[in-house]
Amino acid sequence: MSRGSGPAGSRALWKKPCGRTRTPASSRRPPTEKRGKKKQTRKDTTCTYPGCSNRIFLEGHHIKHWADGGETNLTNIALLCSMHHRFVHEYGYAIELGPDQRPRFRDPHGRLVAEVPERPVLADLGWPHIRAVNAPLAIRADTIACGWDGRPANYGAIVGHFVAADGGP
Repeated sequence: MSRGSGPAGSRALWKKPCGRTRTPASSRRPPTEKRGKKKQTRKDTTCTYPGCSNRIFLEGHHIKHWADGGETNLTNIALLCSMHHRFVHEYGYAIELGPDQRPRFRDPHGRLVAEVPERPVLADLGWPHIRAVNAPLAIRADTIACGWDGRPANYGAIVGHFVAADGGP
């Protein structure tokens, strides 16, 4: 019988009933390209974080860490995009399996992250009233457009007009 790939290559292999060979620790390995991501994409096609629709740069994350005895199987791995994987590892978010065996997320304070975040409520700035009051004014985009053609101003003539309007000499 061949040897496994343990630290010293000492883990013996045995045959499973289906005829495949397995090592004692193979159910506790980190997900590799072959074992985790490719199999997981059959179950999930996007990041499993609520409301996220990323389909690229997905990474497998053990819900129960493999070092704590979590198995590398479809029910224990959640696909996360790079950003939400960072949420779990660096920002204190937690993943658990819900009653439907789908991942549920908790924020660092232990609150459940909503399945689909509610749409933000826009503040009422009073625009309907402002438009109604200003409708009779016939204000258009060119209402405040000046007549300046880009030539330098003749400040002497301007001052002369102010003096004449003020009743000066």
